[in-house]
Amino acid sequence: MRALRLAGLELRRFRHPLQRLALGFLLLIPLLYGALYLWSNWDPYGRLDRIPVAVVNHDQPVTVDGEEVDAGERFIDELRGEPIFDWIFTDDADAADGLSAGRYYMTITIPEDFSADLASGAEDTPRRATVDLRRDDGNGYVFGIMADTARTTLQAQLDRAATTAYFESVYGNLDALRDGLVSAHDGAAELVDGLSQAGDGVDALVDGVGAAASGSAELTSGLAELATGSAELADGAAAVAAGNEQIADVVVPIIDEIVPVVPDVAAGAAAVTDAVAGLTELASGGSDTVADRTGSVVEQLEQLAVDDPELAADPGFQEVLDAAQAADDRAGEVADAVATVDDAAQELAADADTLQDRSAEIQDRLEEAERSVQDLASGSAEVASGAAELRDGIDAAHSGASDLDAAMGQLGDGAHELDSGLGQLSDGAGQLEAGLDDIVARIPAMSGEQRESAAQILGAPTEVTMTVDNDAELYGRGLAPFFFAIALWVFGIAAFVVLRPISGRALASAARPTVVALAGWLPVYGLALFGGLFLLVVCWMALGLDPVHPGWTVGLVALGAAAFTAIAHLLRLALGVVGTAIALVLLMLQLTSSAGVYPVETLPAPFQVLHPLLPMTYLVDGLRVAVTGGNVDHLLRDVVVLAGFLVVALVGTVVVVAAKRTWTMPRLHPVLEG
Repeated sequence: MRALRLAGLELRRFRHPLQRLALGFLLLIPLLYGALYLWSNWDPYGRLDRIPVAVVNHDQPVTVDGEEVDAGERFIDELRGEPIFDWIFTDDADAADGLSAGRYYMTITIPEDFSADLASGAEDTPRRATVDLRRDDGNGYVFGIMADTARTTLQAQLDRAATTAYFESVYGNLDALRDGLVSAHDGAAELVDGLSQAGDGVDALVDGVGAAASGSAELTSGLAELATGSAELADGAAAVAAGNEQIADVVVPIIDEIVPVVPDVAAGAAAVTDAVAGLTELASGGSDTVADRTGSVVEQLEQLAVDDPELAADPGFQEVLDAAQAADDRAGEVADAVATVDDAAQELAADADTLQDRSAEIQDRLEEAERSVQDLASGSAEVASGAAELRDGIDAAHSGASDLDAAMGQLGDGAHELDSGLGQLSDGAGQLEAGLDDIVARIPAMSGEQRESAAQILGAPTEVTMTVDNDAELYGRGLAPFFFAIALWVFGIAAFVVLRPISGRALASAARPTVVALAGWLPVYGLALFGGLFLLVVCWMALGLDPVHPGWTVGLVALGAAAFTAIAHLLRLALGVVGTAIALVLLMLQLTSSAGVYPVETLPAPFQVLHPLLPMTYLVDGLRVAVTGGNVDHLLRDVVVLAGFLVVALVGTVVVVAAKRTWTMPRLHPVLEG
């Protein structure tokens, strides 16, 4: 309890408003430090779209199967549609200059062969398209980490553009493949139609063969009847011959007896001769005889066998051909027999003439001649009957030949239809072959190794390469400039916990204010310089800081220590404990606005305004270039600005020293002592 009372007494002694304000400030330090730092770093990745990144498009569109593939422009459209960063579309010169000067944190370059590489997905050897990224750690190492975090989204945008371009090229080939398949389909349809038409032709050919067989059978039957009639005609002719012999033997003795009737007999013989002559003309005379027709049938069947070997091999066809040949042979025999009959008839006519001349002898043997004439009449009747049968056979043969001719015409039509169908089959097969050849030509034939390689490339058609200028390599090396600046500023605050900003003796002496001011600042600066260089050596030797520009690094540490301690000295000398509090507040503000961790573009607007106004910004920027490398122009600017802060702080200190040589009660008894 006593401890609590004593603690209360300590707090109750703060009665002056300034003292109470100091207590309030102490209460706000955690809030100021925590809230300000959290505010500045609350959502830096949500402000990536404020970070300027240059984009350079060198891509040259290509044409694949009549389709233009412009993957570079599609990638640009993807970037515009989802602004991960603040895209600045520019050229090579501006991008390089902006990256070096720090106007751009990164550059994205789309190469000339970007579209061509993506379009190679439809070829046997696809290539992976690349996009080149470049950043400079001299502009801030942590941005590289942010860029790597955003790289997934960037890769997704790139893959979407790449996939679109890839499918444009592949679908162009698919269209060609589809055209080939359509052509093949049309060819197959023509094959089907041709097969159908060929089937119809075969059916017609079969029907024609059947009709030909029927006609051949009918012709065979007619020829058989012709043979029978020819036999009967031969028998009749034989009887006529026998009758003639009897007439010769009998009539001569009694010629004188039958003279009165000779004219009648001569007339009958002439009639018989005329009838036989007509039969001969029908059977074997003229240009259109039975033998000629049967011979024509045989020739047509033999030619058909030559034209269609498969039909020639058919047994039914062979039977038809054999029957036709037999009919032709028999027709020849009939023609020969009819010729013989004709010769006999001619002789009969001659005999009738002789008989008339010798009518006297016929008269003498009339009775015996009458009996012979009766025999002759009987033989003539048989001849007439045979001739009638012969005519019927010839008519039947003619009808069969007509049917056979019609069947042969039907066979010809079927053969033509079959030939047309086979031609259509050939055309369809050619079209089908061409379509399939086109399809096969467009489908790459790959080995197992090629398929595996193509699958890997097409599975990830794009590649993002990152080139880092002045690579910090390690996280600690990238953040070293920020922590070096914090260490030097904190030293300036902590130093006056131990050291006095100025001694009363020096202030009361006759020395000039400049001398007094430097005498108060130099001890603090000397310690800060030693501490800063000691920090540098330890980080260099133990952690491998290894600055790219060692001389600039040492010089910046020395200049930063001088500027920061001079500012802290001025604040402490001018305002005492309040000055230390202000230095602490400035530390908080500089932690959040110097862009030591995240790019300034990701900071809230108030911190972006403070960024160029506070000294830590320039020490952090200068040490980045000195440690990791970068634009030396930045070093010169940073040195000039820090030197300006140093000069202003020292001049201010001289002014304050001059003012403090006038003693007042508040100075003798300050409200806040530290």
